This record gives sequence, structure tokens and C-alpha cells, in this order.
Amino acid sequence: MNLDEVVTEVAERLSASVVLVDRAFSLIAYSTQSPDVDKDRVQSILTRSCPPEARAWYESFGIADTTRPVITPENPDIEASSRICLPARYAGAAYGYLFVLPDENSAVSDGDLAAAMSLAGQAGAQLAHTARGRDDMAVAVVDLLEGDRKAFARAITRIEESGLLPDGGALTVLAVDGFLPAPGARALLAPIGSLTAVMLPAGGGAVDPVRSVAESGAGAGALVGVGGSHQGLRSARRSWQQAKLGVRVARHDESMGPIAYWEELGIYRLSSCGPTSVVADAVLTPSVRALLDHRNVDLLVTAQTYLDQAGDTGATAGVLGIHRQTLYYRLAKIEEITGLDLSVGAQRLELHVGLTLGRFIFEHLGTEEGGNGEQT
Repeated sequence: MNLDEVVTEVAERLSASVVLVDRAFSLIAYSTQSPDVDKDRVQSILTRSCPPEARAWYESFGIADTTRPVITPENPDIEASSRICLPARYAGAAYGYLFVLPDENSAVSDGDLAAAMSLAGQAGAQLAHTARGRDDMAVAVVDLLEGDRKAFARAITRIEESGLLPDGGALTVLAVDGFLPAPGARALLAPIGSLTAVMLPAGGGAVDPVRSVAESGAGAGALVGVGGSHQGLRSARRSWQQAKLGVRVARHDESMGPIAYWEELGIYRLSSCGPTSVVADAVLTPSVRALLDHRNVDLLVTAQTYLDQAGDTGATAGVLGIHRQTLYYRLAKIEEITGLDLSVGAQRLELHVGLTLGRFIFEHLGTEEGGNGEQT
């Protein structure tokens, strides 16, 4: 009996709606819905996660430690009705929970509840097996995204054999800097350095799993970089590099976060076109370096703002809170230092690209190599 069948059996035996979650409160399976299902369970089904306040409420009743059914009372604050929690335990530990919402017109007998607890134990055994497999899978994810060629090849085989991602299907990798609520049963994740890598089938359908996970992380205070959608596991490393760049951009430029999608990184994408030193040599022309080396904060901010405002002096003066005469003086000084004519579009572009990417490269990429793609 698989997990879907366990949930269906419990629902039929107890004449109830039933949800199975793992111990991280990530949705695993659920029974057929009734019209009056409460709000937090609907959200769980749609997003494959449980609201943090609802999870804290259930855990406050000791459901992680008990071996018996627990009845949780109604809680208007989280818009949840009373329900029965059946811990899905195996080898002395809870690996998940069956939440039961009995029909108001039917009573749950002790015999039916005992049978449901036995089914919960079956679910616990299967969830335990899955959890151990996910530990192994985390190693495979690290090898896929960061390993050498041999480790990469082993990871491809391991993930393909698991069947957790569609063969040759489009996938997306996210980089999460901070706390990530349970990302759902279809996600493969692993800690890599200070980040968490999350690999998912590319979005589609009524609920986009990639956007859902990204918004869940951002809602918990994390910065999230979302790589592009690429075909097949051999392209996952490219999406991972794009996702990591997204996190760095979100740290550097608040207007780009807390979720930075590869498709929306604009000019920052150029920093991934090769090793840092090569990109720096390309964008940090002698004119740009002259202004950076001058180390005048007012001039740097003025130049960046003027260029960001597309050369509109009125808008620039307004953003900086200075008189136009002061602005004109600073612009003349910038032209003197750089040798550029800011009335010429190509020369404005040179300075704009150099300032935007140059500061980003040195502040956030350091000596890291930016050019990584597929393994073959």
C-alpha cells in the first residue's frame, strides 16, 4: 500500500478528509476535498507547505513525541477547525502526521481509530525510508552542482534512478540564503556552503512550484536566486550558477530582491560570462578606473544616479536632493576625471556598465570564477 492508498484508506474508514505531511510539514498526500475544508489545509494543498503559525500550533500539543492520537481544538487565529492528529512513527521517531477532519455527521469509534493508527505506522515506515533516501540524494545534488566529472556522472545516474525528476525534463535550481520552509515533496535540496540548493521541475500548471518555493523562502526572510529553466540534469549546473548570481545581486542591489530571477537580472548577467578577471578587464576601462580610483563618494553616487536616470538632470538633482548648479559642477568634474563626454551615448554607456558591474564584481564576486556551464 503506497502513501496515497494509506490516506484514502484512512479517509474512507473514518469518513473524513485526511492530509498526510512529513515531519517538516511538507504535503505528501491528501484525500478528496469537501467544500468546507478549512483555510490552512487549502493553502497547504495549493502550496505544498503549511503556514508557520499553523505548524507551531500543532507542534505545541506534543505531536512529535506522542504515540497516541491527539485532538487539537479549533483555533480561529489560524482559521482551523478541530482535528485529530495521528503521528506517523517508525523506529521510535515521528516521520510525519496524518491530520483527520471527521465529518460532522459521523462519529469515530475506538476501533476505527486504532486501525487508522496502524495505517499511520505504515505511512511512518515509508516516510522513514524516503527520508533516508533524501539524505543520500542531498549528496547527489551537491555532486551534480559542484562535483568533479566523476562525481557528476555518479550523481546523474543516482538522480535518474530515483525517478524524482522527469527524465530529460526542464528543471530549475534555486539558491536560498536564509531559512527555507519545507519546499515540497518533489524538491531535491542540499546545503552548499552558506546556501541551500533547491532543484525542481520547471514551473507549469495552476501553481508554479518554483515561484511557490521562492516566495515561501522570501516570506521567511531569505534571499532567493532563481536560475533559468534548463533541459535535463546535465544543464542543472548552469541553472545553479545563475541562481547563485541572483543571490549576490539581491545582496548588492535591494531593488532586485528578495527574489532575483535570472531572466530579470539585466546587465548583471554579464558578470557570469567568464572568469572575474576577464569580465573586470572588459568593463573597467581606463576611464571607469580613473573615477573609481579617485574615491570621491559624491562623484561616484552622482555618476551612478545620473546614468540610472538616463541622463535626466532634473530627475537626478531631485533624487540627490541638490541644486542643478551643484549637479552640473559634479558632472563636469566627472568628465574631467574620466575623459568622457557624457553627452555621447556610447561614452555614457561605457561609464554606466563599468560602474554598475565593476562595483558589483569587486564587492561580491571577489576572485570567484563566473563562467560555469554544463558538464559533458
